[in-house]
Amino acid sequence: MSLKLIKIHLYGQLKKRFQPDASLAENTVITLPYKENECFKDLLFRLNLDEDECGDCFVNGKLAFPDTRVPKDARIGLFPFELRLIDGGQYIKGHGFVTKNPYANSQNDKY
Repeated sequence: MSLKLIKIHLYGQLKKRFQPDASLAENTVITLPYKENECFKDLLFRLNLDEDECGDCFVNGKLAFPDTRVPKDARIGLFPFELRLIDGGQYIKGHGFVTKNPYANSQNDKY
């Protein structure tokens, strides 16, 4: 049985945190073993990152919320707090137009 990995693409200053010699212009990817039933907030904890250090982040191209499950073979995009969606992500995050997390698993998961 092969080890399942998740790929974490680092952007902005987060690159320097994990690979101090990385250029901000180069693609920086780290891999971690997959952990069953891990949420995005648990992944951040495993990476020794606080939620407030991160901007808008993604799991397989979808906006990540703290309770978003990290699937096998996931592609994670981690952006630092100073990098947010250009339009504020209002169509994704709600900003008065959407009141429910479109990726939520239950009706109780609101913004």
